Amino acid sequence: MEDTALLQEYARTASEPAFTALVERHVGMVYSAARRQVRDPQLAEDVTQTVFIILAHKAGRLTRHPGLSGWLLQTTRYAANAHIRAAIRRTRREQEAAMQSELNETSPAVWAQLEPLLDEAMASLGETDRAVLALRYFENQTAAEIGRMLKLNEEAAKKRVNRALEKLHRFFSKRGISSTTAIIAGEISAHSVQAAPATLAKAVTAIAVTKGATAGISTLTLVKGALKIMAWTKAKTAIVVGAGLILTAGTTALVVKAVHSAQERAYDGSRAADLFKTFVAEKKAQAIAAAAAEGKQLSPEYDVFFAAAEKGNLPAMRRIFDGLGRRAPLTATSLEAAKETDYAFEMFSLWDEKYALAYAHGIIESIPPGSIYFSGVSAGAYLIPALQKSEVRADPCFTLFQGSLVEESYRIYLRNMYGDRIYVPTEEDVQKCFQDYAPDALLRQQQNKLQREDFQRLDRLIAKVVFDKNPGHEFYFEEIWPVEWMYPYLEPHGLILKINRQPLSELSEDMVAQDHDFWAKQLEPMIGDWLTYDTPVEELVAWTERVRLKHDFSSFTGDRHFVEGISGERQIFSKLRNAIGGVYAWRADHATNPAEKKRMTREADFAFRQALALWPCSPESCSPVVRYMTLLKMEKRQSDADLVKAMAQKCAAQLK
Repeated sequence: MEDTALLQEYARTASEPAFTALVERHVGMVYSAARRQVRDPQLAEDVTQTVFIILAHKAGRLTRHPGLSGWLLQTTRYAANAHIRAAIRRTRREQEAAMQSELNETSPAVWAQLEPLLDEAMASLGETDRAVLALRYFENQTAAEIGRMLKLNEEAAKKRVNRALEKLHRFFSKRGISSTTAIIAGEISAHSVQAAPATLAKAVTAIAVTKGATAGISTLTLVKGALKIMAWTKAKTAIVVGAGLILTAGTTALVVKAVHSAQERAYDGSRAADLFKTFVAEKKAQAIAAAAAEGKQLSPEYDVFFAAAEKGNLPAMRRIFDGLGRRAPLTATSLEAAKETDYAFEMFSLWDEKYALAYAHGIIESIPPGSIYFSGVSAGAYLIPALQKSEVRADPCFTLFQGSLVEESYRIYLRNMYGDRIYVPTEEDVQKCFQDYAPDALLRQQQNKLQREDFQRLDRLIAKVVFDKNPGHEFYFEEIWPVEWMYPYLEPHGLILKINRQPLSELSEDMVAQDHDFWAKQLEPMIGDWLTYDTPVEELVAWTERVRLKHDFSSFTGDRHFVEGISGERQIFSKLRNAIGGVYAWRADHATNPAEKKRMTREADFAFRQALALWPCSPESCSPVVRYMTLLKMEKRQSDADLVKAMAQKCAAQLK
């Protein structure tokens, strides 16, 4: 019987013979994968037991899974990770002894190189690629048998296996293992599955069919740990995507109003289509190529969606895109290409065109060719790739959305778009990052206390991987949330920030003067030239109440349209200036020289006041309201801090 039939029988009748058959069929593969990862035969048996207990729990949900082998390998990964995390709390001496014992075993030359990395390599693949390789080389299934299981013809199954094998080959090549795909395939087929101990299958079955009821405490602890990792891995994308959508909307409920307000303004679809013509053509080509790589044709819904994009028909794009993920996902790249397209048009509709172009081109034209740009997840982020000369060719820069790097689908999208030109974090990289804080985040999730800051911490760690793994590129950065590790390396760079390779001992007088002049000129046509170093907080508050709240423009010399409505551009320019103010504030806080502290405090004070003049309402913990109040309190200026707080409350109340 095939795996699916055995699973169905066990799920329906709790048939022990059916489960025994599954265990006997796969126990060697699971045990071998576990042993490679935990480096200890006895612990590998514990991990194997854990995996089959989980299988018993989840059997009913797996009856339509594309390949049980791939699922078992990934679950073994989770279980092994749970063990490794627990092992950290045990003595390092015991752990090192177990690892050294295994490492000293002799094995063929090529296999000796592949073995320590094999499970990491498999984990870096997508679910379907992992499944086909497990079936072909771990279980020695033929292409015809794989095709039947995945509902593909034999030729399509062969292509799928070859593409997945090529990804594995690239993984090993990047880590210095020089070999051919044929040799890699042969070594995995010959060595990846060893015979499990004779009594292990019976022991595993006996405990697993009780779903762990008779297992020892150590095994149950492993089960719970693995299930937590599985649950978190599954939940983190949905949760982070949800948080990302909140951030995309602008991070506060106020920006929801901005969306509605913007849609009430006239939206020029033909103008948007003209500006995004090259971008839409690239996204459509990406979607088609991704589908073709899967042996499929782009579904009609994608054709209709991109036809609407070519005309700038935003209402039609919205209607179609809302259903693409559910009805016609095809591939991660197809869906990401459509998402980028939809979001670019959505964001353009929030802006006055002149400010959208000033924002996008101001950033794009300031970045040297070949650089990597960490874009934000704000109401302007998707304008950058849409208005580049070519996102696909990275002309002028590689654009990465920080908040999306946690998503495997987005990382696949980046690899398909940029190839080997830059290093894109693997699933293993992301797992290592979120394991550092996952236990605390899981606890907060269970207590309904999970904050967006939890996901920002993960974004920061993944961004550090990109920075460290791409030493040959310059980096530029639009701050989503303060990133502590970056501050020593940051310098103002026009609208955004540059991340230097080495920490800066200080920000030079020229850097600061250039930044000051840039932003004074940037803001003059927006809000006028009344705000200087010497403008007191009382005058900032009076101007805000007069112009923003009372709409008294009798002495106003800026752009009335810019300040009257709830518009995306005001918030974005405020966030950009606030981020630079944050760098100055960090410098002031860490300065040991009193003169340097005074210089940086002065620049932070000015930058925060400019950010508040642009948008004084945000309640976020890193907003100019909160940051400036913190600075004022540190300077013993409590009365000014109270004025800023009252001003922000009045603005927020009027906008509700």
